[in-house]
Amino acid sequence: MTPGTLILLAFANLLVLYFVSYGLLNALFLGLFLVEFFRRPADEEPIPEGEAPKVSLLVPAYNEEKVIVQTVRSLMTLDYPDFEIVVVDDGSRDRTSAVLLEAFPFQRVQVDPAAFPIPTQPLKAVYRAAAPRPVWLAVKENGGKSDALNAGLNLASGEIVVTIDADTILTPQSLRRIVAPFRDPRIVAVGGLLTVANETVWQAGRLVGQGLPRSPLALFQLVEYLVSYTIGRMALSKLNALLVLSGAFSAFRRDLLLQIRGFLSERAHGRHTVCEDAEIIFRLHRCLYDHRIPGRMVFLMRPVAWTEVPANARDVLRQRNRWHRGLGESLWLHRAMAFDPKYGRIGLFAIPYYLFFEFLAPFMKVLAFLLIGLLVFLDLVHGPFVLTLIVVSLLVYGLATAILTTTIEVRFQKTSPDNVQALRYQGLKDWLLLILASLFVEPVFGTLRLIGQLWGFWDFLIGKRSWYKYERQGVTHVDPLTQKE
Repeated sequence: MTPGTLILLAFANLLVLYFVSYGLLNALFLGLFLVEFFRRPADEEPIPEGEAPKVSLLVPAYNEEKVIVQTVRSLMTLDYPDFEIVVVDDGSRDRTSAVLLEAFPFQRVQVDPAAFPIPTQPLKAVYRAAAPRPVWLAVKENGGKSDALNAGLNLASGEIVVTIDADTILTPQSLRRIVAPFRDPRIVAVGGLLTVANETVWQAGRLVGQGLPRSPLALFQLVEYLVSYTIGRMALSKLNALLVLSGAFSAFRRDLLLQIRGFLSERAHGRHTVCEDAEIIFRLHRCLYDHRIPGRMVFLMRPVAWTEVPANARDVLRQRNRWHRGLGESLWLHRAMAFDPKYGRIGLFAIPYYLFFEFLAPFMKVLAFLLIGLLVFLDLVHGPFVLTLIVVSLLVYGLATAILTTTIEVRFQKTSPDNVQALRYQGLKDWLLLILASLFVEPVFGTLRLIGQLWGFWDFLIGKRSWYKYERQGVTHVDPLTQKE
C-alpha cells in the first residue's frame, strides 16, 4: 500500500473509534435511562401545599401578540398556592403589551431601577394586575431574551423562578412537580419534559383536543422530544452532568441566579449568547465548584409543558442553527473548565462529551460519509456492503426508537395521564403513525437537523449573532362560556 493509502486507513480507524465510543456512550445513556425510568416512583409526588415556596414565572416576550394573552390566562389556572407571573415585553414591534393591557386590569406602578441587582436595558413602564393571580408586565427597550429574563428577575419575589417561553402551556400540576425537588437544598435547577403543542385545542388551561400533528416535521419532533432528548437528559441528570435545560420550562433558585448576575447579557456581563438556557447551566456549575457549594441540576419526566415547534423546513433549520451555535458559544465561553480536575465530572466528562459528541458530531458525520465515498471510489471497501451496513444501521436505530416509544407509552398508560396526553395519539391509526415516525425520524428528520447544525457550526466559526426567530402560529383556545375559539 502507498503511504497515502495507509494514512487514509489510519484516519478511517480513528473515525471508527470515534463512532464506536459514541455508540457505547449512547448505550450507557440508554441503560441509565431505563433503570431510572422503571426504578422511580410511578408518579413523582407534587409538592404539598404547606411546603410550596413562592414561585415567579418569568415570561420574556418579543412580538408575541398572537399567543401572550392565552399563555397568561393558561398560567393563571395552575394548581399552585403561591405564584406570580412576570411578563417582560422586550421592545416588541407588534401589540404584545397592548393586548395584555386590554385583557387584564393592569395598574401602572413606579419602580426604582437603581435598586435592581442586575443591570438591563431601560424600562419604559411597569404594570401590575392583582387578580385573579398577581401579574407583572414590564415594558422595556430591546436587549434580547437574556436581558428580558434579567428584568424579570429584578421584579420577581419568588424563592424559585421558572422560565417559560411566551407560547408555553403548562399542565395544571406541572408547577407543583417541577418545584418538588427543591425540598432538597442541594438542588439548584430542574428541567421538565417538553412536548409538541402544534394543532392542539385548550380550554381554561386544560387540553381538550389533540391528535397527532398533520405536519410531518412536527410529528418527527414529537418523537425527538419524547425519546431522544429524554434519554440523554435523564442519563446525564443521573450522572450529575447536565449542561442543557430547556428555557421553555426550567426552574432555578433565585438567590443563585442573582449571585451570578442572572442570564448572560451585554448590559450585565458585556457579552451575549443566542442560547441563554445552555450558558446559564454552565455558569451555575462553575459557581458551585468555584465556591465549593454542593449542588446538582436534575431533569424530570413528569412535569409536562407544551410548546410550539417549527413546522416547515426553513424554520427548523433556523432553530437548529441557533441551538448548535449557542452550544458552541457556551463551550467557548467556559473553555477554561474543560479537562480541569477542579471542575470534577463537569470539566472531565460533561464538557468533553458535549464538545466531541454533540458540538463536533455533525462535522464528524459529514467527514465519515466523505471518507466512505473516497474509500469506495478507491476500491478499498466494497460499496454495496457499505450501503447495506448504513441502511441496516438506520433501520436498527429506527426500530430501537420505535420500541422505546412503545415502552414509554405503556409505562405512561399506567402512571401518568399528563404524559399519555403528551404522546398525542387518539387511536390505533395514530399509534401506528407515531411508530412509523419513530422508524424514520433519524434518516429523514435527522438529515434536516444535520444541515441546520452544520449551518450553525459555520455561523459560530464566523461569529454570527442572528437570533433567527420564527413566527408562531399559536394553538387553539376555546372560551369555556361561549365554546367559541
